[in-house]
Amino acid sequence: MKRIPPVVALILVMAGLAPVAAQDAPRTLLPPDVLRAIIDEASGELALQNEILLAGVNRNRKPEEYQKGYFETAFVLGKLREYGITDAAIIDLPVSEKTAWDAEAAELWVVEPERRKIADLKEVPASLAGGSVSTETTAELVYVGPGDRDDYYKGKALEGKIALVNGSPDAAQRLAVEKYGAVGLVGWASSHPEHDRDQVGWNSLRSGEKDKPTFAFNVAERQGTDLRDALEGGQKVVVRAMVRTQQVPVYKEQMTVGLIKGTEFPDEELVFTAHMFEGFAMQGANDNMSGVTAILETARVLRRLTAEGKVPPLKRSVRFLFVPEISGTVAYIEKYPETAAKFFADINHDMVGEGLVKNLSFFRLIQTPWSLPTYLNDIASCFVEWMGDSQDAAQEDAWRSGAVLAPTGSRDPFYYRLDGYSGGSDHVVFVEGAPRVPAVFLNVWPDMWYHTGSDTPDKSDPTQFKRVVTISAAAALFLANAGPAEAGRMMTEISARQLGRLGRDLAKAEGYVARADAKTVHAAAKEARNVLEQAFVREKDTLASVRFFFKGDKTAEGRLASRLASLDGVRVSYLKGLEALYADSCRALGVRTVTPVRTSDEARLARVIPAKTDKIRGMMIWQMREELRKLGYQPPEAVRRAESELKNFIDGKRSVLEIRDAASAEFEPIPLADVEKWIEACKKLGLVTVRKK
Repeated sequence: MKRIPPVVALILVMAGLAPVAAQDAPRTLLPPDVLRAIIDEASGELALQNEILLAGVNRNRKPEEYQKGYFETAFVLGKLREYGITDAAIIDLPVSEKTAWDAEAAELWVVEPERRKIADLKEVPASLAGGSVSTETTAELVYVGPGDRDDYYKGKALEGKIALVNGSPDAAQRLAVEKYGAVGLVGWASSHPEHDRDQVGWNSLRSGEKDKPTFAFNVAERQGTDLRDALEGGQKVVVRAMVRTQQVPVYKEQMTVGLIKGTEFPDEELVFTAHMFEGFAMQGANDNMSGVTAILETARVLRRLTAEGKVPPLKRSVRFLFVPEISGTVAYIEKYPETAAKFFADINHDMVGEGLVKNLSFFRLIQTPWSLPTYLNDIASCFVEWMGDSQDAAQEDAWRSGAVLAPTGSRDPFYYRLDGYSGGSDHVVFVEGAPRVPAVFLNVWPDMWYHTGSDTPDKSDPTQFKRVVTISAAAALFLANAGPAEAGRMMTEISARQLGRLGRDLAKAEGYVARADAKTVHAAAKEARNVLEQAFVREKDTLASVRFFFKGDKTAEGRLASRLASLDGVRVSYLKGLEALYADSCRALGVRTVTPVRTSDEARLARVIPAKTDKIRGMMIWQMREELRKLGYQPPEAVRRAESELKNFIDGKRSVLEIRDAASAEFEPIPLADVEKWIEACKKLGLVTVRKK
């Protein structure tokens, strides 16, 4: 056998890898009999049936729902109790708005040159833009393109007429109505008109108190272009709009919560989140009743399997939160901080039941950012990859009998992606907000009917539901019962996967140097070193996060110490290789290498330590950006891309320089002066304080 180079041997030892025979089945973290029990119990059909019952049609809410409680919260509570989860309740949340917009009726007709109906609220609820006011209007249509720039209105007489907009009516409202006198709008803007020309996108008017009251209809791309073509062909088109809306008092905002209590560590909680409400008018099936019914089915599976003794009882508690999107999660944490303090991880479901082939989609696992290194990414990845490998239609080995397929579902391959951090759902409350709890986000994307009236249960797939419930229940069972032995397996999994991450970081660092010229090579080498240093900080912290499961076990602590030491050895090797590349590049460019030293600004800002105030702790990044915008501060592009992480890296311990270096390694190099200006703007708003050491 050939001698293995020392660095390769070190990496193999660190990863816990050895030359072994090819596996007959995909690697997983649970015993096959436990996985089989989960697969057999998980029902994609039950999840889809519940989705149909919740969002089979877009219901026009009766005013009493806003006072007495919502259909969705009562439905989910009833199901939790039906499934044997008695520790369940509806929780009233603070009311964010005193009134809610409610549409009672709306129709849009062409009356000239011929009479035909264009839109009807009863048929397509998305056809009326939220915020529209009541009207009885007959007026001529005028096409103004997207309507969001003055030049679209040149030569157009719009006073007393209705603007036809190739885009969102909201984007054109300020000019068309406020400036040029239109009485209303008709527009088309949907997520994927190239896939479905007849989908009608949900759009709303965001009028302030000083804005003119108006109305807008949303139409499908096919309808919109037909009207545009008629106008551009010289026809006069007159339409009649009838809208009847009201503002109803809102006395309640609600969510539903269920809890399966742990037997040994009940005060350590894994939490599942899914949003029931994204406003009260839009009631999409995939967005997000699919997430709601997926975690509801996960709860049923865990409760039944543990009650019947088919899987071990849960040592830790598992909590299920069915919330208004983001605002509900924030409100729950603020209302029950003692409960939030128990959370050790969150698995968020948002749009998970869509048929992958039908939607031209991937099942995606969105992981945490660098500021929150965690075992959770690799453990969730392991279960997602296991599902993908075990459903690979190209493999016909013995383990293919384990295919996860619903009786009435598709036979789609399980297309999946493991993605870096992105926002947009309830996981951001844990990652960016006050709790700072590791959170991953399960999602199917793209969605060809996203935020349209065509987001209906026929786009869902029982097989996809069964697979996501299997992944969720398996991950929950493993994490809820993990102890020192399981922590050892986690470390093996992390070490194996971090080699790929570190390899990508090394390629990024070497790319900086390789692309540099004689003027930039020294700065490039400095940034390259930072990329590697920060990458090893991330990976060491990821490994150390497993300590949560040790419970004082000295053997596990010893194994962790050994792996961390091995990682230090790899770090030395990587940095040595980078220095060799830098030296070679300098020789090729005809310049001398230089020893890196801190600039005066770096030395100064290495002593400046920002800390968050209470004002920023629960603030999401878009709220923070709005506050900064009011101040008149517009961040440069490099800061804007990294703004969420700049916020997250402020911990009262890192200096401005360290915050800059951490964010620069994760994204692209950010000028230190720009980070300083951003922190100064945050200080002016009272979001951070600054001390010097």
